[in-house]
Amino acid sequence: MDAADSDLAKQFDAKVPELLNRLSEWFDNEATSIDDVIANSAPSGTGGSVVSARPAIDSKRVVDATVITEEVLGIELPPEIIKPGGYESFQEMADHLVPMLRRVFTKEVKVKKPLVKVAA
Repeated sequence: MDAADSDLAKQFDAKVPELLNRLSEWFDNEATSIDDVIANSAPSGTGGSVVSARPAIDSKRVVDATVITEEVLGIELPPEIIKPGGYESFQEMADHLVPMLRRVFTKEVKVKKPLVKVAA
């Protein structure tokens, strides 16, 4: 790791507490809103539910957290680093995403940039 990479790693590490705090708030808000809808609309009974087989936050919804990574880290949350299927808990999401975001932030991992088409 050269000096520039070391500086980026230090910058990232300094931002981790705020990143975790903001992602935790986001996760709780997202999980609570979906849980409330499910609790109020799911049929009662003892047969179980397909709803319980889903992750707390699916991978498509995690992409919405990019607003947080942009504000805290100055980078987008690349969809390709999100675990397919999503995360059962905030801790699972943090344990997976934070090291991956560190690798993106320090440019250890290159991510695809979306192609922008210019209208003629």
